[in-house]
Amino acid sequence: MLHSLKSASFGTDPAGRASENRVHFSLTRPSGSARCASDRMPGRVYPDPMLQTIADDIWGLPCLAYHVQPSLEPETREAFAEVQRSFVELWPEPLHVGPKPGLHVTIYPLVMVKGDFDKDAYWRSIARQAKDILEELCTGHPALELRFNRLKVTNTAIIATASEETGLIDAIRQRIVNEIPPPPGQKPIIYDLIHSTLARYRTNAAIPDDAVARIESLPVSITAPVRQIRLVRETLFPCLVTDEIAAIPLTGQGA
Repeated sequence: MLHSLKSASFGTDPAGRASENRVHFSLTRPSGSARCASDRMPGRVYPDPMLQTIADDIWGLPCLAYHVQPSLEPETREAFAEVQRSFVELWPEPLHVGPKPGLHVTIYPLVMVKGDFDKDAYWRSIARQAKDILEELCTGHPALELRFNRLKVTNTAIIATASEETGLIDAIRQRIVNEIPPPPGQKPIIYDLIHSTLARYRTNAAIPDDAVARIESLPVSITAPVRQIRLVRETLFPCLVTDEIAAIPLTGQGA
């Protein structure tokens, strides 16, 4: 069972060898989790497996961040809210449940919420380049469909994961990583999944694996049409207040 959004580093050096120069986000089980049943010694008593959650300490606080996000229709937000209602009573600890206006999908965080650097100065240095990349990739591209089909419980949040068949989101991420320098002293961020965060944790708690399994077994089937790719400024976490800086319509005709 996959449980956490884990950071690792990877990349290549100029000769093409593996090197540690990028920050990678993927779904993995956190280190220290209980062994699989097949690893257990016969006759020995083992404690129940637990997921250690991490409380969100910045929910509802002012922030500054810049993101590339797809547009979401009101019907998509309502479908997300329905999924939230399906799991909130099953979770054994208090949750921060994202309100419908703040539900979002992040294609790429150009300036992350957490970071100790001059965010305004950095944003000014990359804003034109970021807009140019989005306009080049999105102009004339047909509308997308994000297909959400699973819930994942990580150590920081409960998320819905999706697929996207045209490859536009992967292309945007790749161009940003390859062409836009990261903030001073930081590494490029590599995203390898599409997701929407539906809830975060209010408490640090040990959650039994059977509670996690109940959430992850809930059915999810949401097809989210995307008609624009947006560049937004976030000023209240998590995307409770945002300003739209640019929006590129996806108006091309499909094949």
